[in-house]
Amino acid sequence: MGQYDHGLSTDDDRTATQADGPVDEEILAELFMVMEDGPPDGLTEICDLFLAGVPDRISDIRAALVEGRIEDAAKASHSLKGTAGAFGARRLGEVAGRLEQACRVADGTPRDELVEELQAEFLTFRSILVARLAAISATS
Repeated sequence: MGQYDHGLSTDDDRTATQADGPVDEEILAELFMVMEDGPPDGLTEICDLFLAGVPDRISDIRAALVEGRIEDAAKASHSLKGTAGAFGARRLGEVAGRLEQACRVADGTPRDELVEELQAEFLTFRSILVARLAAISATS
């Protein structure tokens, strides 16, 4: 086990929350382990870039919807879904996927509500990720 395993759930906890929690613990643990071999501040830098970029993406999605650029909102939602998945932000990715689908299929799904849900899921994931990074820093 590497230094980045600190603060992650046990296998039993992971199984219990794997399907519906805000974090995909396996992906997050893998990211931490991969970054362990990189530069000392590499993990923090890449996480900081993610955390700084998501609010801009959400703002771009919101603006595209307000301006009627539905295809742009769908593309930005798709991109956010992939990025969230790479960081283990499960529910953030799921909401982004639902928003992408709502943009591509005019089924009456309230897109503005999904944007608000997207914002809330980002804030949840951000607090979890910041706490994990702080735990790692405290043990380094």
